[in-house]
Amino acid sequence: MRTTIAIMMKELRVAFTTPVAYVVLAGSTFVTSFLFLRLLRRFVEMVRMTQSMRPQDLYRLNLTDYVISPLVYNVAIVLVFAIPFITMRLVAEEKRLRTFELLQTCPVRPSQIALGKYLASLVMVLIITAILFLFPLLVQAYTKMGSVDWVTVGSGLLGVFLLGAAFSAVGLFISSLSASQIIAAFITWCVLMLLWMIGWAAADNTGPTRAVLLNVSAMEHVRSFASGVLDLKDLVYFISMAFLGLFLTHQTIEAQRWR
Repeated sequence: MRTTIAIMMKELRVAFTTPVAYVVLAGSTFVTSFLFLRLLRRFVEMVRMTQSMRPQDLYRLNLTDYVISPLVYNVAIVLVFAIPFITMRLVAEEKRLRTFELLQTCPVRPSQIALGKYLASLVMVLIITAILFLFPLLVQAYTKMGSVDWVTVGSGLLGVFLLGAAFSAVGLFISSLSASQIIAAFITWCVLMLLWMIGWAAADNTGPTRAVLLNVSAMEHVRSFASGVLDLKDLVYFISMAFLGLFLTHQTIEAQRWR
């Protein structure tokens, strides 16, 4: 485990000595802030309109359903763009610099390499999730229009983190296949976008095809988390994707060791 932690710390040091990590975090924060302000502004307008036209329906409006849940659901798309930049260099950059061969000659198992690099990407996902957590705190601290349902907030944050964990495993695997960061980032983005958009195709299908598309779609599995519902099938989906990505990365590194 000490070797795995050492690899993780090395990856984090490299990440935070280059602009990439700061650009990813700044970009994620900017987009999240933009979405939050738009949702909050729309909620205020809905309150004003309801208060003037149907004040008896004000009790139906709450910050959790109209601001926090949509924010969590929409922020998940940020990961589709952030994860490729987080994972693109994890293995591909070492191949380009010819340091990956040196790493493979050390007494380090492929599983330790894969897990150490994966944990480094999870730290970045955790930071993005922590930034998202600040917005419900701001709402709770300064709003006079009700309180936040922290159960839904916790469920939503867990969903975002699990989505990031699954996407990171996919990105790590793709990075292990290439020696080019740009190619790794582009292919990762294409795969993640496909996983996100495939649920839209379900609307044009029925029966078993629709069920399969919905089960494969990452968008559908995030939806329940954003609503405050913990469903076993959604947990299995994200955990299975993460384990599959790690397993394939391990197999790729193991195969390259013997070339």
